[in-house]
Amino acid sequence: MDGLGLLKWQLDLVARLEGALRRKLVAADFDCIVWNREGEALRVEAVPLLKELRGQNLTSNIFRSQRKWRE
Repeated sequence: MDGLGLLKWQLDLVARLEGALRRKLVAADFDCIVWNREGEALRVEAVPLLKELRGQNLTSNIFRSQRKWRE
C-alpha cells in the first residue's frame, strides 16, 4: 500500500501496525480498519485482520497517535 490519501499521523499508525504484524498491509487490510480522526487513532475491528492480531497475541486492536495521548 502506498499510503496515498493518508495523513502523516495515519501513515505513522499504519507503520506501527505493520511493525506489530511483521508485514506490509495490503488493500484488503484497510477494509478492516476504522479511523478516529479526532483522537488520531486506528482501530482494527474486522476479520481477517482482527483475527490475525489476536492470533499473534497482540494485546490491543487500537493504535493511537502519540501526539494525542501525550496532551
